[in-house]
Amino acid sequence: METARPNPSQTDDSRAALVVAHPGHELLVHHWMETVRPLYYCLTDGSGKEGVGRLESTRRLLKSTGATQGPIYGRLTDNQVYQALLEGQSEIFTDLAKELTRSLLTHEVEVLSGDAPEGINPTHDLCRFLIDEAVKVVEQISGRQVRNYEFALESPPTDCHKELISEALWLHLDEEALDRKLQAAMNYTELRGETEEGLRLFGKQAFALECLRPSTTRMVMENFEREPPTYERIGQEGLERFGKKFGQYEQVITFQGHVKPVMQAIKLACQSLVSEYESSESATP
Repeated sequence: METARPNPSQTDDSRAALVVAHPGHELLVHHWMETVRPLYYCLTDGSGKEGVGRLESTRRLLKSTGATQGPIYGRLTDNQVYQALLEGQSEIFTDLAKELTRSLLTHEVEVLSGDAPEGINPTHDLCRFLIDEAVKVVEQISGRQVRNYEFALESPPTDCHKELISEALWLHLDEEALDRKLQAAMNYTELRGETEEGLRLFGKQAFALECLRPSTTRMVMENFEREPPTYERIGQEGLERFGKKFGQYEQVITFQGHVKPVMQAIKLACQSLVSEYESSESATP
């Protein structure tokens, strides 16, 4: 049986990119990677609280799928991200946003996939917002559309809002493609436990379908204005119960106080690139 492929008009002949917050997220779209062989960007090294990164495991995975390591590859540690958020160091994120935007323009990326905003981890949500703002600017400057997809990290792989089902990109994996995906996940030593837990919760066949849905950032951010994201609640409960032992900081990261200001700074930084490109174009004889 031949491995299922996405619609060629959507991906096969497109210049593709994959942008994630942490190395290992790409395992969830393993077959999409095999199909389009994207340029891969990763904001952090995945070191977490333990301080042990997992970039080498991702490097092996990129090689096996034919994907290419991009210029942003494990640029920050997770501790650096959290410290920057707590201290309001937005320039760390705005610099990444501008670098990503310029790179997407240089490589003429036409289709992109990345982390979904789910309110579980602020780095995941910032990664998605950074993607969306970069894509907007690329479209403004280049005059062409970039197909911008996201994939679920914390919910079942096929999770998709019903109003987005028809707009989502669905990849059906045959047995060989599914076996390659699961073997790659089991070989990713640092995440093997999470793979086993995912198989236990959702079953093997849940991973035989990859759903790349349109960005849901606007919808999610509107929800955060009404109700704080999960990471805020868990952080507060953990700090109240365990004190500083719960994490490395005595202050909880909040959406309104820490994440939203950085998002606003990213938006302004990306928009400034439009003016820069317009000025350079007008100065060209």
